[in-house]
Amino acid sequence: MKKYLLSALAFAATAAMATPPGPSGPVININDDSIQTTRIMFSTVKNTASGSSAEARQNISSNAGNVTIDDNSTQTTVIKHSTVSNKASGTDSVATQSLASNLGKVNINDDSTQTVYVKHSSVANLASGTHSKAVQNISTNNGCTACN
Repeated sequence: MKKYLLSALAFAATAAMATPPGPSGPVININDDSIQTTRIMFSTVKNTASGSSAEARQNISSNAGNVTIDDNSTQTTVIKHSTVSNKASGTDSVATQSLASNLGKVNINDDSTQTVYVKHSSVANLASGTHSKAVQNISTNNGCTACN
């Protein structure tokens, strides 16, 4: 039960951090270790937005925005039988997908471990339409706040 509670809390915390990075994004200060774990077993995670200037942002076990972690950071995503998807369609649409990643201005003042396990697999990220763009981060750090 404890593992499931931790997974649910990490998923909820990740959702809270899903605001796009930048001046209007969140400022998060963690003064101790940060552990983000998401475990989805028989799997399907989808995130879809459509229309002009649509934005589909999916952050799983990730930090997005202006985040400072004063100690160790561990980000783990385990998805078993799999399908993780993210899609934005329409003119000027943006699809951003981050799994166990840091996107934006993220400072970690100690060790950082980022791990993604996806088993039978399919991880997709798609932006379709004129001037649309797709950004996908898997176990990565992306400091470009203008790229998403």
